[in-house]
Amino acid sequence: MNIGIYVEGGHYLGLGNVYRMISLAKSLMKEPHIQVYFITTSEDAIAELIRNHGFDHVITQVDLNAVHACLSSLNLATLIVDVLNVDVNFIREVKAEYSFQVVLFGNNNEANEISDLVINAIISTKQFRNENYIDKNNTHYLKGPKYLTLRDEFEFQGYHHSNTMKNVLLLFGGSDQANLSFKILNDLLADDQVKHLNFTIVIGAAYLNEPSLQRFSSMDNVKILKNITHVNEVMLSSDFLFTSAGTAFFEGLYLGVPSVAFFQNNAQKEVFGDFFNTYEYEQVPSIVELMKEVYGNYARFCKGVSDLEVGRGKKEIIETILNLRK
Repeated sequence: MNIGIYVEGGHYLGLGNVYRMISLAKSLMKEPHIQVYFITTSEDAIAELIRNHGFDHVITQVDLNAVHACLSSLNLATLIVDVLNVDVNFIREVKAEYSFQVVLFGNNNEANEISDLVINAIISTKQFRNENYIDKNNTHYLKGPKYLTLRDEFEFQGYHHSNTMKNVLLLFGGSDQANLSFKILNDLLADDQVKHLNFTIVIGAAYLNEPSLQRFSSMDNVKILKNITHVNEVMLSSDFLFTSAGTAFFEGLYLGVPSVAFFQNNAQKEVFGDFFNTYEYEQVPSIVELMKEVYGNYARFCKGVSDLEVGRGKKEIIETILNLRK
């Protein structure tokens, strides 16, 4: 069975959904007789990132019309789309022309009404409640943090809270559009309460503000890592995580690492709203006091994470996608 995955990412879009689809594709290909084809119109670095994760079938196109045209040669059973508010006409046209099932991730427009399955972990949920239902349009919905698709390496691992903070991780995605890596590290190092801690900054391929971090590179307690593949290990060796409101945040929550997330843009702010432990950087009076509060109330943090069931529904996602053809 051939499954297509249409995904976009880059500096302004971020890389969270690309990694989400890479993880999903790996899980799908563990099933017998599944072949996955990635399709993107993003910059070459995105296609290369996907290939570096072991996928040979990566198709790059110049625009959405070209994406539509290339589908005819793939003989797909299912097309998975992970593009925020995908073009409704594109979905309508492919549904009219092809017999394959259409699955949307993280979408909140009229395209949902004509698709077969919509998986929204955060977008359009009701108070982030986990739900599994079929609506009046016969669209199947999986909603809530339970249906976050996390990378395989995060499964069956957990953070140990020692009551002594030593290592702080700043991980603001592959692009970090708002340069929060610099802003928050600068805030932390300016405060005598925590300047003795060890700080690790992880930056990605799409990060354009690397020169701004050079002023910290000679400090003994600051480590800058770029394009790493062992994010789970770095998270588990950290006592606190500062990150964006996206994939890395939920990976931290899943592992149980004390975490807070900041909005990189207005779109994230609108999607997450008052979601658990998410903030607007400019509205936080003290980064240090926020970190101390979350770390010092770890039992309350764990209760909040447990209620969300973060990432526990991956098997259910795979089974639902595969059962669409039955």
